[in-house]
Formats: sequence, structure tokens, C-alpha cells
Amino acid sequence: MILNNPWGLLALLGIPVVLLIHFLQRQAQIVPASTLFLLEKTQQESSAGRRFERLRQSIPLWLQLLTVLLLAWLLAEPRYRTQASTQQIAIVIDSSASMSVFQDEVVSTLKEELPRLQGAASELQLYLLSSEPDEPLLYTGAKLEDALAVLRDWQPTASARDPRAALRLARSRIRSQGILIYVTDHVSEQSLPFEAQLLAVGEPIDNLGFTGLSFAEESDSWQATVRNYSDKDATRSWHVVFPDGSQSEKQELSLASDGITTLTGNFPEGVGSLTVHLEGDSFTLDDLLPIVQSQPKLLVAESLLPAKFSDFERRFLSFFPSLEKDSTSAPDLTLTSYDPLFPILPEHHAIITIDETARSRTFLTGRIIAETHPLTRGLNWQALQARETTAFPITESDEVLLWQGDRPLIALRNTFSADAEESTQNRQHLIFNFDLSLSNALKLPSTVVLLHRFTSGLRESKIAFEALNTETNQPIELAHSPSPQLFFKRPNSNGELISQPLESNEPLRAPGLPGYFEIAQGEATLMRSASHFADTREADFRQAGKANKLGSIASSAIERHTSEDRWWSIWVLLTLAILILTWHFANSRKTSNSSPALAN
Repeated sequence: MILNNPWGLLALLGIPVVLLIHFLQRQAQIVPASTLFLLEKTQQESSAGRRFERLRQSIPLWLQLLTVLLLAWLLAEPRYRTQASTQQIAIVIDSSASMSVFQDEVVSTLKEELPRLQGAASELQLYLLSSEPDEPLLYTGAKLEDALAVLRDWQPTASARDPRAALRLARSRIRSQGILIYVTDHVSEQSLPFEAQLLAVGEPIDNLGFTGLSFAEESDSWQATVRNYSDKDATRSWHVVFPDGSQSEKQELSLASDGITTLTGNFPEGVGSLTVHLEGDSFTLDDLLPIVQSQPKLLVAESLLPAKFSDFERRFLSFFPSLEKDSTSAPDLTLTSYDPLFPILPEHHAIITIDETARSRTFLTGRIIAETHPLTRGLNWQALQARETTAFPITESDEVLLWQGDRPLIALRNTFSADAEESTQNRQHLIFNFDLSLSNALKLPSTVVLLHRFTSGLRESKIAFEALNTETNQPIELAHSPSPQLFFKRPNSNGELISQPLESNEPLRAPGLPGYFEIAQGEATLMRSASHFADTREADFRQAGKANKLGSIASSAIERHTSEDRWWSIWVLLTLAILILTWHFANSRKTSNSSPALAN
């Protein structure tokens, strides 16, 4: 049984009031009487006036006390538990990184609120979900302590996102009768969908941390950006930790309100990684900046172009990064020209141009139209001027990127591996269907961007080692063979690499916490990286706040799992009857006391 209204308990205060009234006695009146036998009928009252006397039992006293008890019972609105009732509660936890500061507050608040929300239900069914709809359930079960233990160990590291998808999924689990709660650290003026109730546990705090990383032209020089996310000046110390455990001297950093500054340093000779530490604050994810010395994939290029294209060859090899001309290694990319007498194309990736020997050809005419393609998106080719030349044999399977009239000017040829199991692209040929040396193409920014996009795509598709710096949770595009299996490696507290196998359909993503990691396939390491936190929205706590909208659903949860007192109408009638009896006895006593006495 549950008392649903606190007024019932307050009504019990009527009991001492009734007793107090019966303790008070009226002053006796002297009435002359002719005989003394009438004195036996008189009540013994105080002769001194209103004062406390011994409590005398009477029928009106007990009737009045019973009336107070019945009124207290009715005002308390008692409700009886429904047998085998279950209260379902789905809790969607904001998985954004800023919630890591308020994890203890989340646990303590839910520990206090959930038993109350269970109300009169005999059982509790809990569902804990992350605001990331792709993540599995954090917890499902009936034990509150187990659910809170999961929350204590859970580490939110994601970026802020709309919780609608997660709330929809949570509502589908508990149907319309369950309670849906969204726990976050920011208060929103907009109402939550799917009848979700807001529980905000945040508060404004000061934070200072890293926001980004860049490198100077020299590969051994790094630059780290630091920002003060507060409305007052802040001072912190910082230092560098090297792989062997040695540290640089601590230096002091002072930033004005919302200020930004840059820390710079160099990689010592023979050192390929280091970590920059800021003096810690409440939000620790942006106080650590691990860095590795970048080592991009190299594309080995060769040139089979005639001498008249020497200027194009020189500019191409010097302008685009991570390109080298190495005659001892198998080439990844070939610069060549098309000869109709020997129409044999290279066995690997190539950039092909027409080698026209007749210089008296006129310029091509017609409207220039670019097809929609990632290589040409957003590029302007209207200034291109090219002369008529021998045409390259474009096939239906080639992708034409640029037209002038009916003539394809630039095309892309994709040749795939004959191995159906691999189904991977084998080679790409970027075809300029005109003579680059007899045009102004090399003077156009569009040509430079096109060549850069093409070579960048070849570099990304090459299976080779690279070292780069990433942001936490950053998606990773990594070229690899279908087999063997990929392994994700991270150092433990002792610095030893711990391998974890990756499923073939599992998307590659940098860890959610700052640190070093490697990705290997078989015995070959394909990537070495350091991930750092750089989400400025999550690092700014000035808009964090508290709100608790759970009070409105507590009463409805009680009504859902209880039934009202079936005998309430009988208690009302009984109370009225007792009041009538009390009035009757009180009037009888008054009449008896006020009867005239005979004079003596």
C-alpha cells in the first residue's frame, strides 16, 4: 500500500487538537436548588474556570478521534500495489566527450531518482543506451547497482550529435508505457521527442586545452594550438615527454579570456614520437597531445615523355608532395605519351598525353563542359585552349571528365583485377586527349588541382606503410589486402603493444582517447599514428547547466502500477455518520447541563 498524498499525514495533527480541547473545562455555574438529590445528576466541573484537568473518557471524544483518523485516511489517498507489475525505464546517456566530467554526478543522480521512479511497481526493468545509435546496449536488466557500475566504467568520447535516433530506438524498446530519460550536461529550450524527460547534470567549468596540431615545412618541427575556454585569465604549465620516459623542463603558459596561442617544438634526432602535457584540469581529454613524426606514403614515378615535355615533368615531380623518381624500384605512376603506332599502355597507373608532331593544327572549338566527377568537381575549364591533335581511342567503359564539343578532352580509364575475389582496382589512366605542350593547360589552376586529386587518390589506394597524426574517433581510410586479418595495436601501461583483431566489415576509426596506435596486417605494419582530442565544441563548458524534469512522471508511474481504495465511498459515509452521532451526543450533553435547578 502507498499513501499518495502527504495531506493525510498532516490531518493526523487533529488528534492532539481534539485531546487538547477535552482537557479544557468550563467554569461551574451556581444554580439554587430546593432539594439536594439533583446534585447527583450534575457533572463535576472546575470551579476555577478554564484550566487543564484530568482527561475524562466520553463517547464524543472517541467519535471525534475516529473522525480525524477517517479524514486522514481519505486525504492520504491510499493506493494498493498491482500484482506482478514491471516499470520499464530506458535511459539514453549523452555520449559526447564533455559528459566525462560529470560521470560521478550522473551515477549519484540516477541512484537517487530511479528507485522513486519505480514507484509501486514490483519489478524494475532498465535499459541503458548511448546517444550513438550504432553502439550496442550498455546495460539491460533489473539490478540498479549493476547498471550504475556500467556507467562508472563507461567512457564517453564522441562528438555532440542529435539524440533523436537513439531516443527513437529507446522508445521502441519500452513502448508507450515506459519512462524515457535523456541524460546530458546541457539544457535545451526545445522539448525532447518521443515523450522523453530531460535530466541535465552539467555546470559551467573553466577549461584550457589543445585544439589542433600542425607541422612546419621542416618535418621535425611541430606546432600545437592551445585555447582558453573560459571568461577569465588562466595559467598552466606544460612539458614534453619522450618515448624513453625523459621530460623537458616545465614551462608556464598564460592565456587571456578565450585566448589562443601556439606551442612549438622539434623532434630530437632519432626520436619519431613525443607527447605534450598540459597541467591537468577537470576535462582531461584535451590536456594530452601525442605526436608522431609524419611519414606519408611515397609514390615512385617514372617518365617516358619526350624531351618537349621536360618542363611538365620537372614541375610535376617537384610540385606534388611525396613523389620521387627512383629507377631502382617498381614505379607506381608513369608519365607517358600516346603513340598510335605503338598503342601499348603501361601496366600500372599512368598520366597520358598526346604527342603531336604537326604544329600547324588549329585550336579546338566548341563549348567546354565538365562532367560531374570527384576529380573535376568545382573546377573551371572555360579558359582552356587546346589544338587539334591525333585522338586517343576512347572506349565506352572510359569515364569522360571534360568535353569540348563532341571531342573528349580528358578521360579516366579504370582497369580492374581479373581476380574476382579481390575485386580491387588494378590501375588508373588519366588521359589528356590533346597535347599538353600545345595548350595552356599547365597554366590553369584547374589542371593542377586535377593532377593533385589524381595522385592523392593513387597514394591512398597504395598498400604501404605511413605514419600520420589523427584526431580521436576520426574515420581512417586504409588500403589493405582482403587477407590476412587486420590487427589494431595499442600500448598498455607498460608500453607493450596489445593486439586486437578487427572484423572485415568493421569500419576503421581512431581511438576515442588520446594515444598511440598501430594497424598491422600479418607481419606488416600499415599505419602508425597518434590521436589527439580537437573538438572545440565539447571542450567549452560555458553553456553547461542543470535541469531535472523527472518530477512530473513520478505520480503517473505510481498510478500506473497501483489501484485506488475500493472502499473510499464507505469511509465517506461512515465519517458523515460519525459526525452526526458526535453532534447528537454533544447536544444531549448541552441540554442536560443547561436544565434549570429548583431553588432550595
